[in-house]
Amino acid sequence: MTELSAVPQRRTGLTHRIDRLWPPVLFAALGVACWWAIATALKSTIVPTPAAAVAGLWAELGNSGFQASVLDTVRVLVLAYAAAAAVGAIAGTLLGVRAFWSRAILPLVHALNSVPKVTLFPIFLLLLGLGDVSRGAFAFACGVLPMFIIAAEAAHGVSRTHLKLASSLGVGEIQVMRKIVWPSALPAIATGLRLSFGFTFLGLIIAEMFAGSSGVGQELLRNVSTGRMENIAGEVILIAAIALAPTVVLTRIERWTADRYGYNGS
Repeated sequence: MTELSAVPQRRTGLTHRIDRLWPPVLFAALGVACWWAIATALKSTIVPTPAAAVAGLWAELGNSGFQASVLDTVRVLVLAYAAAAAVGAIAGTLLGVRAFWSRAILPLVHALNSVPKVTLFPIFLLLLGLGDVSRGAFAFACGVLPMFIIAAEAAHGVSRTHLKLASSLGVGEIQVMRKIVWPSALPAIATGLRLSFGFTFLGLIIAEMFAGSSGVGQELLRNVSTGRMENIAGEVILIAAIALAPTVVLTRIERWTADRYGYNGS
């Protein structure tokens, strides 16, 4: 009887996953169809067809220099994002539980985060020069600020009654963080991890376009200067493909965390 009842449950789970999967797949297919229709109607070299974009990307992927640029981007992205996620989540949470420091520092961080990041890149370039250090640091800065803000706001929203009760019972700070703050803030932090990845990747591409000696951003700028539209479109597809898998994984983690710990609306 148990085995028979498990079959409908598995089917229900599969149906639920399919229901979640088909809307984005459908809209992606519609987007490609619209792109193809527009490119076919215009018959212009400025708007290549998806087939031409994929062909241009495939040709570039056969070049060892382009392969090295892609791997270079992925390497710096992984390092910058890991650092931004860890530093932003830990520092933001530690700040958020301290009411005075939250009121003192968070407005300044919000103001800094509102500044267009591209205007700050010359500072990184002057201080760190060309190369991996400057672009990695800029990507880190683009990702750590939103992660820090989200983690701090989430920790600041933890019930003060619970914190005061733990303090009156003599519970240590580490135990308070483990048992009260982190479980309450985790859903928001999981959202911050997903958002921080996008900002980190965007910052890295911008840094590579402006001052990178290699990387996908530098390859994209090189094709812009020569007007190779099919290669430009192909590299945009590549950038989207690089971002897709981590975004899907982080979205799943975000949903699991929300289901497991509940959503902290603060």
